[in-house]
Amino acid sequence: WYAEGGRLARQMPGGAVVSWALILAAPVTVPVTAVLLAAEPPRWDLTAIAGLAYLSAVSMFLGFFAWYSGLARAGVARASQVQLAQPLLTLVWSWLLLGERAGMSTVTAAAGVLVCVLLAQRARVSRHVTPSSAARRTVAQGAVSRRGAADG
Repeated sequence: WYAEGGRLARQMPGGAVVSWALILAAPVTVPVTAVLLAAEPPRWDLTAIAGLAYLSAVSMFLGFFAWYSGLARAGVARASQVQLAQPLLTLVWSWLLLGERAGMSTVTAAAGVLVCVLLAQRARVSRHVTPSSAARRTVAQGAVSRRGAADG
């Protein structure tokens, strides 16, 4: 989903990508939700409703606007590696905000993931340029610059 969403975010706003993903997922999510609601009736209270509203609107819906915008700008391969830093960030925030303690193996694994992410971010991808791919790129760039000159 991320790769396709990042590709689509280059062509349409992140909000549209998220909205279309929700619409396309609805034929699966709505029946599953109905079955789960029938199996276990919800216990509605103000805290549960506020939590659901926050997670639905802010964390998931609005958060994905920024996520897909970042994917479109930085590229899917590079930006998606940032998500791999979540385990370490989760450990740090849970320690700072909740006073939780993690075992040494958990901290070591999270730090190892962070090191891999940093190394991958610095890695350079060499692309072999063939005469035909260089010619296609030159033609495409010329078409874009001519279109911009015609618009101006």
